[in-house]
Amino acid sequence: MRSIAFALTMVVTFALALEATCRIDDALRFGTPVFSRVESEAELLVRDSAGEHGRPYARYKKWSINNVGMRGPNIPIAKPPGTLRVVTAGASETFGLYESPDHEFPRQLEDTLRARLCGDPVEVLNAAIFGMSLPTLEQDLRLRVRALDPDVVVLYPTPVQYLEDEMPRPAVPDSGPPQALPVSLALYPRAFERLRNQFKQLLPSWLATDLRRDEIARDAKAHPPGWRFTGVPADRLAAYDADLRRTIGTIRSLGAVPVVAIHANAFDGGGPLDQPLLISWENQYHRATGEALLAFDNAAARSTRRVVGDSGVAFVDLRQMSRASGPRLFADYAHFTDTGAAVVASMLAGPVLAAAHVNAGCPAR
Repeated sequence: MRSIAFALTMVVTFALALEATCRIDDALRFGTPVFSRVESEAELLVRDSAGEHGRPYARYKKWSINNVGMRGPNIPIAKPPGTLRVVTAGASETFGLYESPDHEFPRQLEDTLRARLCGDPVEVLNAAIFGMSLPTLEQDLRLRVRALDPDVVVLYPTPVQYLEDEMPRPAVPDSGPPQALPVSLALYPRAFERLRNQFKQLLPSWLATDLRRDEIARDAKAHPPGWRFTGVPADRLAAYDADLRRTIGTIRSLGAVPVVAIHANAFDGGGPLDQPLLISWENQYHRATGEALLAFDNAAARSTRRVVGDSGVAFVDLRQMSRASGPRLFADYAHFTDTGAAVVASMLAGPVLAAAHVNAGCPAR
């Protein structure tokens, strides 16, 4: 009994030490409070009367949400006089996933704009959230972002969201008070996720790919034949087109100028197809084959060009960045590295200044 008690004591001591180490590491690296109740990316979001958006003042690892529920530093609600206020709207590609802190493209866009305007006041507000679809995005602009009086809205939609099992719809607003995080989450063991992620990183690439294939196959088998998309479903593409047009109209109703970025992915550069990478993308959208994802993203790019042409909207085709040589621009199938985010910021800066009718360049001294 003494041996068993000693062994249990050692296990508990090790677990507590591991958990304390993880929490102290988060505090030192990211500034996350030791007893933060936010235990996953999902807890950075909240649903209230304005729909779904960032939870004000929430922090998780490198992600920090400000006073208005957006990623980035706190801002005044009223736009300061003489300030160029830009809002970026999109999903995880815009919110920032793999980039270092303050290196997601909205933050780098703010730095680039300030440099081109020689330090004149500029604010870039990152209104994106993980998985934000066009209908939810349009609702957020209409119900919440309107009060921030943006001059320009950079719209970066993720078309392949229309290949989810269900068609994208706006988040259902909750008329009650914002949902608070349960107190018990303050003691959620963060070490579990850290160990799980380390284990995944240690898996050989071929084994990780096989496990993803098996997961996709099991999900397909649980649905009727023909459930998976193997090409471009016309109704889903038409829905994307309609939602994009509606969102552009909403941006204009705010008194802001839209700038649309055409979605880029790591396969746009041509060359041999990276099958493991494509399967990792397919694993996020089980209803679509990898070939359907590529075809839909290409079809949506053509649709986006038609929409911006019909609407007279400035656009930036980010697919061109995939053809650039040099350092790696994508951390996975569609999310950027620090370098990739810098390229995006550089490509967007000129059209944003043009949309705001601001002339770049420093006056002679």
